Amino acid sequence: MGGLFFRAGAQDGFVGTATTLSYSVFDRDGKTFVNPSPDVAGSPFLKDEWRLGTLVLPDNRRYDSIRVRLNLLSEEVHILDKNNTEIALAKGYIKEVVWLEQVSRRPANNRFQNGFPAVDEQTMDNFYEVLSEGRLWLLHSIRKIISQHKDELSGEIKKVYQTYEDYYLYDGKTMQRVKKEKALIGGKEIKFKSIDQLKLAVDAYNVS
Repeated sequence: MGGLFFRAGAQDGFVGTATTLSYSVFDRDGKTFVNPSPDVAGSPFLKDEWRLGTLVLPDNRRYDSIRVRLNLLSEEVHILDKNNTEIALAKGYIKEVVWLEQVSRRPANNRFQNGFPAVDEQTMDNFYEVLSEGRLWLLHSIRKIISQHKDELSGEIKKVYQTYEDYYLYDGKTMQRVKKEKALIGGKEIKFKSIDQLKLAVDAYNVS
């Protein structure tokens, strides 16, 4: 068994307190990350930079102020240990990532969660950005794949990370992919011109 040990300290980007945060990550749940595709242009991550976040496990245990980034190719959560070693946690080991404001350490209204029904070649391990939550959820799917492009003149094959995005409505049972400019909310077809407008409609439905 291996373990990760985190000590809170402002110099490391953690909350500056005298407390110590520690938890175990078993060998099967975490591994030192080595980029398996150095020849691919771009990045597999939501954002390359490390950000403070709260991690929630499937049993709802929470760990605050962890340096984290999200791999949208493998659907794995990456963290830094006390030695600044990058660790990739096994897919499905983390249920939710809540980003924190860099100054206030408060939630930044930006969180990603998995555990939703499989849909459109996505499994329950795929992370979604949660835009609205209640009787109806509005979810933002951001996925990355490695695509290949051949130069017709030189014959050279280039690999790049390509991003795909979709939006879904989840009613607690089924996932409904949002079509362009219309969605079904509470049995009624709603037209919208932007995702912000759709979010307002979902928020209104959830408080009605």
